[in-house]
Amino acid sequence: MTTTSNTHTNRILAGVAIGILLLLLTAGASALSMFMVSLLVFGCVTSPPDWIYSIVFIGFPLPLIISSIIIPYMFIKKMKVAYIMITGVAGLIMSCMIFFVWFLILTRYC
Repeated sequence: MTTTSNTHTNRILAGVAIGILLLLLTAGASALSMFMVSLLVFGCVTSPPDWIYSIVFIGFPLPLIISSIIIPYMFIKKMKVAYIMITGVAGLIMSCMIFFVWFLILTRYC
């Protein structure tokens, strides 16, 4: 009984470590996206409205944060690795789509 308890505890600790690592990667990706926003806006002749920045500031990290929470949960619940990978890739693709939408909106002002 202690062996299954130890493996379950180790799986929970590994899941928490994966979650923390993914949240740190999310913070880095969000910082990089804000840096890219500042570089792309630098070339604009007119300044875009402030609500445009909130699309990237709020919308870009949101799918990454959600997938950073779901992936460790799926790992702890012993779901298939394919589903875990699909969840991570889906979060990344959704964040990139939000950045692309922001870029398309920015073309109206620059």
